Amino acid sequence: MFNVKSYKSTSEREDKTNAWWKKERIFERSVEERPENNQFSFLDGPPFVTGTPHYGHLAGRIAKDVIPRYQTMKGKRVRRVWGWDCHGLPVEEKVEKKLGLKNRRDIESFGRNKFLQECYKYVEKTSSEWAWYVDKIGEWIDFKNSYKTMHTSYMESVIWVFKQLYDKGLIYEGNKTLLYCTRCGTPVSKFEIAMDDSYTIMKDPAVTVEFPVTSEGKFRGSRLLAWTTTPWTLPANRALVVEPKEVYVEFSGNEAGNKYIAAKKRMKVLMGKDEYKVLSEFKGKELLGLEYDAPFNYFPPNENDFKVYEYEEMVNMDEGTGIVHNATSYGEIDAEMGREYGLTPMYAVDDEGKFIDKVKDFRGVYVKEADKMIIDNLKKRNLLFKVETISHRYPFCYRCETPLIYRSVPGWFIKIKNSKKNFLEQNKKINWVPAKLTKRFEHTLKTAPDWNISRTRYWATAMPIWKCNKCEELEVFGSIKEIEDRSGQKVENLHRDGVDHIKFVCKKCRGEMSRIPEVLDVWFESGSMPYGQIHYPFENKKLFEHTFPADYIVEYVAQIRAWFYYMHVVSNLLVGKNSFVNVVNTGTLAGTDGRKMSKSLNNYPDPKDTLIKYGGDAIRLYFMGSPLLLGEDPNMDETEIKTQVSTVIFPLWNSVKYFGTYANLAKWAPKDLKKPKLSDNDKLDLWILIRVKQFAREMEKGLAGYNMPQATRVVAPFINDLSTWYIRRSRDRFVNGNKDAIATLYYALIKTAKAIAPLAPFIAEEIYQSLVKDQFDKEPDSVHLCLYPETQDLTKDEEQLLSDMRLVRDIASLGQAARVETRMKVRQPLAMLNVKSQSSQPKAGPSAFADRPLARKLEEWMKELLKDELNVKDVEKVEILQESVSWNVQQGGDLRVALNIELTDELKEEGLVRELVRMFQDTRKKSGLNQEDKAVISFETDDEELVNTVKKFKEEILEQTNSQELKFEQADREVMINGKKAKISIKQK
Repeated sequence: MFNVKSYKSTSEREDKTNAWWKKERIFERSVEERPENNQFSFLDGPPFVTGTPHYGHLAGRIAKDVIPRYQTMKGKRVRRVWGWDCHGLPVEEKVEKKLGLKNRRDIESFGRNKFLQECYKYVEKTSSEWAWYVDKIGEWIDFKNSYKTMHTSYMESVIWVFKQLYDKGLIYEGNKTLLYCTRCGTPVSKFEIAMDDSYTIMKDPAVTVEFPVTSEGKFRGSRLLAWTTTPWTLPANRALVVEPKEVYVEFSGNEAGNKYIAAKKRMKVLMGKDEYKVLSEFKGKELLGLEYDAPFNYFPPNENDFKVYEYEEMVNMDEGTGIVHNATSYGEIDAEMGREYGLTPMYAVDDEGKFIDKVKDFRGVYVKEADKMIIDNLKKRNLLFKVETISHRYPFCYRCETPLIYRSVPGWFIKIKNSKKNFLEQNKKINWVPAKLTKRFEHTLKTAPDWNISRTRYWATAMPIWKCNKCEELEVFGSIKEIEDRSGQKVENLHRDGVDHIKFVCKKCRGEMSRIPEVLDVWFESGSMPYGQIHYPFENKKLFEHTFPADYIVEYVAQIRAWFYYMHVVSNLLVGKNSFVNVVNTGTLAGTDGRKMSKSLNNYPDPKDTLIKYGGDAIRLYFMGSPLLLGEDPNMDETEIKTQVSTVIFPLWNSVKYFGTYANLAKWAPKDLKKPKLSDNDKLDLWILIRVKQFAREMEKGLAGYNMPQATRVVAPFINDLSTWYIRRSRDRFVNGNKDAIATLYYALIKTAKAIAPLAPFIAEEIYQSLVKDQFDKEPDSVHLCLYPETQDLTKDEEQLLSDMRLVRDIASLGQAARVETRMKVRQPLAMLNVKSQSSQPKAGPSAFADRPLARKLEEWMKELLKDELNVKDVEKVEILQESVSWNVQQGGDLRVALNIELTDELKEEGLVRELVRMFQDTRKKSGLNQEDKAVISFETDDEELVNTVKKFKEEILEQTNSQELKFEQADREVMINGKKAKISIKQK
């Protein structure tokens, strides 16, 4: 007997499966029972510990589960260990809010070590919130032994990587102009802003400032007009920039009576409706080398300052005046130009974004608040030509939402430029999914600047550099033992509170060596993940050798500039090869506000309700079939999750229950799991076995190629073929206990379960337990401990049978369309269906309605299927279709069919019998009888035609309804049968 259980909901069934997996340690066994010398390596990019997952996270987590499950079923040992990204601004910002701290100064006042202890507590408290979601989506991963980037073992591997790169001469100390958060007091990477789209439309003053020319010659006294949206950078002005090939004009025309210089192309926007007079025209090259009076002179100039220069890509004619002001330390391109021309580096603003004391008129004022004061100052000194307000996209800190500024900051950097050629060559060896992203990664590599790896923050791995307070000698360490041996002091951890107190004597000058205050960029930690997760090289050397590089990683597409990039850089600089072989990039889901779904933005509903409502398999099928898994950016659509339930989960599980019912009624038991042997006459059985073979092959091609949408999109069409064609067309055979049909469905369901197990693990497990494990004790305990079914390409004969069945179904679809158009009930038998091909030559390629002719005679088995499906007495291929009111004609592609809708008395009577049987069956079901229960029918009606028909076909009705008696007596349930009133009651015999 087959015990196919019923459940109140999909979620209930999946929860019980999950509990059974844990009880029987199925996940752990799926790893342990595979050989150690047959590894498939997967690296899990750790999520931040802050908050709970959104749908985008779940999509990535599912993709992280599907491929390892598949590879496990291919016989591979797949180590899967969860990780937590614990460090950085996300945690610091949460803790600051909790403690009411506003900036770095507040943290220092609160106590650096106390703050770090609060970070520890926060991480330990919040990191358990993901477990429910991970279980609910069916992801198998080792939570118990998860690594954390804050673990001392992980951080020790990180400083080992740092030391290796430092010893190779790849790390240096320097100054660069970077995006900077004045609240957090640290540089922020551009890609971090791009990842969360941390831009806001902001209103800023746009000022056109006058710079009087002081050089002798024809331009002396004229005022160069430069435009800027950051007035606060003007105290740091060091140069002006023009485009030598563009035409500029000297003009007059406002009430001040001065002469001005600007680009000709910008005059219309600059002057608007105001009148002006052009005094002369000339190329920008004539302005090069001119000296001018800067609007502010808080810092003495060198011989190269306060002159007009050219610099590629700095000037454009789409905005401003065609003249650009350069503040060397407050813009990337400004800084590059400053270095090229030897301009004075400017440090007018402190690390809180406030002007330093030298800027006496605005000392202590925050830069954004200083804009108005600077504008007023320029206006009083007649140096302000024009002031406007503009709206533009402005970068904000992705955590604290403070407007960012460009600021020259000291720091530590990894040299990138000289290694780019190798990075690019190594990228050619990586399998990117989708493939188009290899070009995007190329662009990231080509345009990458030197990597700023230091941060002036707290919650991160302390940089392992000690500096002498006298001679500035440096010592760099790559392990805890090295630090302890050098200092004679115990290292408790590698955060600042664990090492900042450690000091020792300089070997060179006998000064005091102290650790530098910076911590490592968390992306350096992430790039070191392949080593840190297993504490390499201090432990697990063999495991590392067997699992590096990783066979598979998957994250969303923004990680091209983040985790993927940093792992690529670290690995190639460290060991000269890639850290991963195959990488899948998911796209970005939009949140409720149209922006990227993000925990920091809190712009999405909790997925918990959806998971409870539809279950994990449905969400897995939805996401894995989505263009999201091909790097595209779709919107979240809950209705499509519901569709997976109605098109895959319910039909498949109902097919299993259907099988169990009729296998039990026929007292059928399987002898083995082999494919049944069938004669060539069993076309329907042969067809579904070929479809199973085709389905499993297509599934495996997708999974083996890391193309999860390709694998997923074949599921629903196959389940439809199985349930709404094979089972429906074999209904009478199942009712009659046909052993071939039962054996065929049994095999099809088992192979289906194994094929979809990586994708829909819950229902696959339930099918396996119900149909296999309950029958065969010696089979593996779980479908996920089985090997993936062997798959082969189809033979030509198999392809032909699939093509023939498509043709049958195309004809059937046209015949059904004719019934619908004429409102002819399905149970009403009709006399004839004629079929005609529109052309004599076959066309290549399948399409809707098999866009091809009926080039040969319909075989008898095809006719029998069509007669049964369309409830017609005969089917014929003809050269000329009947065209009359008695025939309804339908066309699709190269096929035309004509359905004879004329009803004889015999056909009407037969239709009435079928309606009676349907109504009796429906009443039987509503009465709670099981399929095998014998029944007694009570029938009551005043309609003479109904009475006569029931009497005439009584034996047929009893047989088809599994009933023993039919009595004409009082009944309870009122029904309408072809417009005729009647009453029916059915009870068990």
